[in-house]
Amino acid sequence: MFRIASRVRFTVAQSLKQRTLVAEYHQPSILPYNPKKGLAPFLSAPSLDFLYNMRQVQLIENVNRLSEGSEYESKTLMHVITDSAIDPNKIPLTNNASQAWNIDFFLQTLTDDPRPLRDDVRRNIAEQFDTFERFQETFTQCALALFGNGWTWLVSNSSGQLSVMNTYNAGSPFTALPSTKNARPKSASYASIHPTVSRRPFTRLTPIIGLSMWQEAYLPDYALDRESYIKRFWEVINWSVVSERLVTSRNTSQSNY
Repeated sequence: MFRIASRVRFTVAQSLKQRTLVAEYHQPSILPYNPKKGLAPFLSAPSLDFLYNMRQVQLIENVNRLSEGSEYESKTLMHVITDSAIDPNKIPLTNNASQAWNIDFFLQTLTDDPRPLRDDVRRNIAEQFDTFERFQETFTQCALALFGNGWTWLVSNSSGQLSVMNTYNAGSPFTALPSTKNARPKSASYASIHPTVSRRPFTRLTPIIGLSMWQEAYLPDYALDRESYIKRFWEVINWSVVSERLVTSRNTSQSNY
């Protein structure tokens, strides 16, 4: 989703008179549509342009600044999120990286050429929510239940089961609470809770659909009418992308993701 762009920086130190190739920096990924034209009827051109060309750029610049000279500098954005989330001293880096990933995932789910809901998507989702309409209702109610900024997700777990969940602020499915009896609030250090584990103890969740419930996403076009914002979200989803994610998550679960 995100590109790592090679970028050369030259450093001249008094003890080392040579050019040093440093790092790779993250850049926002390219959208499959023109953000300056908006996504009617969901997001106006100014709103979409702000999210992509201003907010997203700011977040990526923050990630690059906060990771410069560290072990995170050349990691993919996904690894920046999952690796830094276990260190309470890296909260600013985790938040910026996670929010950047979330916004990109959200925007990549949308299309300027909406097509009808695919039968395979309807069938796969209805298998676990009884009907697709019940899933939509569940998703909508979860989104409206968010108090303050956050995200609403359709996710798949390691067994391929689908569910709807909310995350607050910049949280993502990759920084969910550990699925262990020792789980504690997010502000705790997972490294101190699980000092002997070799892998991060997070619940394994694969996002399928993500909706931004940040005020910066809906206030410009909808003011406080979050219901209309969510209703129009369904009208611009790229169901082919959702279908691909469902297939990938199912295949991953079958191979013991």
